[in-house]
Amino acid sequence: MNALKNKLNFPLFLLGVIISISSCTTDEETVIVPQDVATYQLQMQQFVDSQLVFVNNCVVGYNKNDFKTTTNYTSYKTAYLTALTAAQTVLKKADLTIPEIVTVNKTLGTPGKNFTGSLWISDRRALNDSIVSAETFAATIIVGTAVGQVVEASKTEFTAAITAAKATRGASAAIDRQVLEAIAKLEDAEKVFKGAIVK
Repeated sequence: MNALKNKLNFPLFLLGVIISISSCTTDEETVIVPQDVATYQLQMQQFVDSQLVFVNNCVVGYNKNDFKTTTNYTSYKTAYLTALTAAQTVLKKADLTIPEIVTVNKTLGTPGKNFTGSLWISDRRALNDSIVSAETFAATIIVGTAVGQVVEASKTEFTAAITAAKATRGASAAIDRQVLEAIAKLEDAEKVFKGAIVK
């Protein structure tokens, strides 16, 4: 399952095929021995099968390896599934050749990159929950000087904190540490906002 979660594993497979086909040496002592067609075929079949399972089960959400948005979800998923299904058919050939395996691998390149490049690299569910909760709470507190209200500056500051948290939630490169920091900052901002409510 690890292969499914690492982006763009197919180029590594292709690199292995190319290196082995050319019988290159990494140094004077190490010789890379080419594998037979059946081994390459099996490796590629396993990769394609695992990707089919992964893509079919992938959903739009905020968890790690979830698809980021509904915008390209259907088109990217369909394109990658089409390429994987076609690859699966070719790989079942009894007289399959290494050049055909390399060609199959290349056909997965663009649709695979489009799909895997649209997946979250960290879990943002807790941050999303914090944002939704903060927005809901902020909406219940109106600007004013009466009891239960808050001055405009305090509400503006809290709204800015929510906006910053959203920016982290939507940042493709945000890692787990940054997500946790965003949650902590939003929680601190909410405490300040609650403290500013007229008693």
